[in-house]
Amino acid sequence: MEQLSYEALRRRHYNGYLLDRAPERVLQFGEGNFLRGFADYFIDVMNERVNFQSKVVVVPPASAGKTGRINGQEGLYQLCLRGRLNGAAVDQRRVISCISRAVDVYEAYEAFLETARNPDMRLIISNTTEAGIVYDPSCTPEDRPPASFPAKLTRLLWERYQAGLPGYLILPCELIADNGAVLRDYVLRHARDWALGEGFLRWLEEENTFCSTLVDRIVTGYPREQADAMNRAFGLEDRLLDVAEPFGLWVIEGPEELAEQFPAPQAGLPVKFVPDHHPYKEQKVRILNGGHTAMVAAAYLAGHDIVRDSMADPAVRAYLEGALFEEIIPTLSLPREDCEAFARAVEERFDNPYIDHRLLDIALNSVSKWRARVLPSVEAYLARFRAVPRRLAFSFAALCAFYSQGCRNGEAYPIRDDPAVLAFFAEHRDGDAAALVSGFAARQDFWGRDLAELPGFVPAAARALEQIRARGMAAALAACGKGVEA
Repeated sequence: MEQLSYEALRRRHYNGYLLDRAPERVLQFGEGNFLRGFADYFIDVMNERVNFQSKVVVVPPASAGKTGRINGQEGLYQLCLRGRLNGAAVDQRRVISCISRAVDVYEAYEAFLETARNPDMRLIISNTTEAGIVYDPSCTPEDRPPASFPAKLTRLLWERYQAGLPGYLILPCELIADNGAVLRDYVLRHARDWALGEGFLRWLEEENTFCSTLVDRIVTGYPREQADAMNRAFGLEDRLLDVAEPFGLWVIEGPEELAEQFPAPQAGLPVKFVPDHHPYKEQKVRILNGGHTAMVAAAYLAGHDIVRDSMADPAVRAYLEGALFEEIIPTLSLPREDCEAFARAVEERFDNPYIDHRLLDIALNSVSKWRARVLPSVEAYLARFRAVPRRLAFSFAALCAFYSQGCRNGEAYPIRDDPAVLAFFAEHRDGDAAALVSGFAARQDFWGRDLAELPGFVPAAARALEQIRARGMAAALAACGKGVEA
């Protein structure tokens, strides 16, 4: 089968949007599925709708040998958006044509530095994984290239400064807290350690805008089991085929004037420029991630294996909706109507007919996830309403049941967590409900505090665990979903 290329598309009279040639205005650290299914899609749509006229140069940040597939297809690939959005099923395919080329920073270091001398290049995007934004003191400006992403970026910015050109709008997408601020601090630290001068330090701070961002889209990537059939239907071989859900949200901390440089809102894309991204992060963590974590143990022990099937169970859905709309959303700082719209979108995302999201995969390291995603909502609800959020207390009991039970319908299931967590349940799984919940809640190394300090929480969770053990998870969950004692 012929490989995807501009010429192949022309011969087949492809009538979708394509941008063959345009100035290279965007430098992208990261070649993976997420950026191609998220940021590059947004840039491609901006090119079509608002004449952004921008090509992307891709730099794989970590290792050599990742540029061949991108350059072999002239930067072209298909993105399939599949799922539910605003009540409707979505199954769309688009050829993304915003990437011009990929540069191997290890094999073509001078070509990498040359991008800094391009006056059209004004935007930098990155996703180098959570481990990518780190400070490595062993890096030097003489390295070709420096090992870490912040050091590579510092060397690139130094090249830009020496060329006498203005700085960049920098949008890191790594999933760490305050990603823009952390990246800026590491770049400044390298500049000082490398003694690059006060003039460069001023230029870094005055000419470059490092924005902290929040990104939200599930990108499942290359569909291995379906790729051959999808390529046959398309008529061309696409080794970069990418699949994502239709929902997307990009929150960028910075003034609205930045939309002049990155006109995504004008293109009708879900990009928000806001003075503070933290409330949006709180919304995502508490509703999307917290919803997953609050639901997973109960849904699995009630007999379900994937998220979509759980959403088809009226008891699970009622429990989740009660947790989201009655116990989590009232504690958030964004307007209630915005949070409710986000929660409805989350329900659609959980019900995606194209993603088999296994509950046991979500259950990985559930203790630390419950602490980060659910406990803040429990604390906030208690502080605001002086009452225990019943469904969130039930989620703690369900967590105890999942970790202590270890089997469903006579079949053992894997429990994956920190050794200290597994050791606790190995020692206490045979205790009565009150003792198990109390002992688990008292582990300050798990929760950062003794949960007995939360008025009424531990007794409510213990009662819920007693009912789970007495009646089974399905019946106890159904009762909890109705807002009554399990």
